[in-house]
Amino acid sequence: MRKLIVCFYIIYVFIITYFSLTTIEHAISESVWDKASHFIAYLILVILIRMVHVRFNYLTCVIICFSYSFIIECIQYFIPDRSFSILDMLANLLGTVMGAIIYYLIIEKCFKKWRGTTVKAVNK
Repeated sequence: MRKLIVCFYIIYVFIITYFSLTTIEHAISESVWDKASHFIAYLILVILIRMVHVRFNYLTCVIICFSYSFIIECIQYFIPDRSFSILDMLANLLGTVMGAIIYYLIIEKCFKKWRGTTVKAVNK
């Protein structure tokens, strides 16, 4: 299962990089849906980073995602029909923070508590 998650993580990073750095024929509208896609993409990315790199703490995962996002935005400045966007950076940051919070609340709290009760029930 771990190998599958690592493969999905690598493919996901390549997909984000590809779609972030390719030139586009039409201008991307600065809409709510554009920011929502940034938010969701980085929310998923930070969850995958946390699953793959278990030793990293949450702050490290957020810093890695935000740094990756910042590098992508800086490179976009030099790509035709792309531009550096502070709002994209904000959406990415909010997505990473929310992803870390969701991972902590759901995976760390709920599943570990659930696993602990099932192990105790089996041992009795």
